[in-house]
Amino acid sequence: MGNVTVVLVDIGNTRTKLAFSDGESLLSVTELPTGEFDSHLLSKPMDAWVLSSVVPAVGTMWTELLSRKAPGLTLKEVDNFDIIFDVRRKAEVGEDRLADIEGAFYLGLKPSFITIDFGTASVINLVTPQHEFVGGVIGPGVMSSYECLTSKAALLKEVPLDVPEDLIGRDTKTNLESGFILGFAFWAEGFYVRLKKQYPDLSAVLTGGAAKLIHQVIDFPAQYEPHLSLFGLLRVLELNKHLL
Repeated sequence: MGNVTVVLVDIGNTRTKLAFSDGESLLSVTELPTGEFDSHLLSKPMDAWVLSSVVPAVGTMWTELLSRKAPGLTLKEVDNFDIIFDVRRKAEVGEDRLADIEGAFYLGLKPSFITIDFGTASVINLVTPQHEFVGGVIGPGVMSSYECLTSKAALLKEVPLDVPEDLIGRDTKTNLESGFILGFAFWAEGFYVRLKKQYPDLSAVLTGGAAKLIHQVIDFPAQYEPHLSLFGLLRVLELNKHLL
């Protein structure tokens, strides 16, 4: 796009990402808890913005603030995507899932591919060779289930998780790392292996907070991109500039 300032906002259940872009790359990325807002974050001039949200009330607040600054797009109102929807209820598809899928296209992945997002929930999206988004998988999130377990088990204390050195843990911390880091890696591998039988050219990209650790132990080829959804918002802007 050249010499423009685009603001990208991805509102998740627990974290919100705010990025400034020149329309082609990310210039800066800020993360904050969803529901919190600092007015200084939007003090810079902008030419356009794109927003995705899975928290409607927070999304509405950000949309109102951004609309005072520049024209923009929300994923719920755009009409052009790289995919054909082949799901039972299109209206139920979360904006975060669309952002991840479009992020994969922005990175140059060719269908068939899956995106695997280890966020508040663990989510897999499948796009077929015909560019059909046919659905995916929603499972428990790594950290949300970890926090749930340690809050309910009196003898399990929450500790920072690291990449396991061995398959079998030798103390409580390494047992938890095997269960949650390796366990979710095996979860992803299981789906990848079975889908690969249907789609021999299947590729994959991982994102989400826990993917920082999980991508180091997975046993199948996959890219890791922490800002996949933000790149997806850039792709959505490319496809829907006519709506601004």
